[in-house]
Amino acid sequence: MITKKNIEDNTKTLAILMISQRLSLINSIYRSVKLVLKGCLSDMIMRKALGIVLMIMMLPAVQSEIDEYTSHPGNIPNFHNFATPQLEPGENGFFSLDIQNRYIENLTGVQIVAEIYHRADIDESESLGSINSDKRPIISENCWKYKNEEEKCSDSPNSESASFSIENIEVNQTVRLKFDINTNEDTKEGTYFVRFSMNFQFNATERVLQSRGYWSMEEWTNATTNLSENYPGNINLDSLKVDGIIPDSSFGVKKPIPKWPLYILISLTVIFAGLSVIFYLEEEETYPELNKWLQKMRGKFNQFWLRFKYRKGS
Repeated sequence: MITKKNIEDNTKTLAILMISQRLSLINSIYRSVKLVLKGCLSDMIMRKALGIVLMIMMLPAVQSEIDEYTSHPGNIPNFHNFATPQLEPGENGFFSLDIQNRYIENLTGVQIVAEIYHRADIDESESLGSINSDKRPIISENCWKYKNEEEKCSDSPNSESASFSIENIEVNQTVRLKFDINTNEDTKEGTYFVRFSMNFQFNATERVLQSRGYWSMEEWTNATTNLSENYPGNINLDSLKVDGIIPDSSFGVKKPIPKWPLYILISLTVIFAGLSVIFYLEEEETYPELNKWLQKMRGKFNQFWLRFKYRKGS
């Protein structure tokens, strides 16, 4: 069981690991300065002065290490267990996902936004803004809950996005998000893409995570190619102005393919397969009774055809 004391211990351990590699450098600086200032300043004054130098030197370094920890793909909150609807025009459904806090500290002041932003099919690709408002899928309600607790629901601020305000997500805790997708008979068919943003407080700093849908292809290409440093996940987060990358998702709106052609094809296949077997057995003359039955059927068919032909001619 994770307790507040465990969290505090983990945080201290992280900070110690971040600064331990610099202690030898500080010790060397101290010895050098002591030799230079020997006879001019007392040992106590030197210690105080070097303590100030230590604080100035270490704070940026520690913050840099914390930033790297925060942005690492293996540490950022885990967006998973997506349930995405596949709807016919006029149907409604729910889009849901789970988010797990994988940091060693609680997340506070969490704000999450899920937004429909793009549509694509075989023939074209377009932003949601270019689609007539009457032909878009809409979001009307969003809900969230901790595991084994009741849902907290509210109306969506607009028809294109769902917004969630969560006061606190504890270490290793998972929250479930859910919002509805509503369509009508005129809703344009295709695959609709959903992008996510997540803002929260971590280590007394405001953090921002966003998904791929927030940047153009050019911006994304610049951030993922020709990297000069070892960026987390091989992505230049500085150019994208975020602390980490989270996944996009999607849902579909499409009329089902008619099934009657398939049923007709299956029926014809069965009929012709049966006739093939019957004609094969007739040629082999293995079953005399079958031959008599076939001749009888041919006679009836010929009678029917002659009557039909006679009536048509008269």
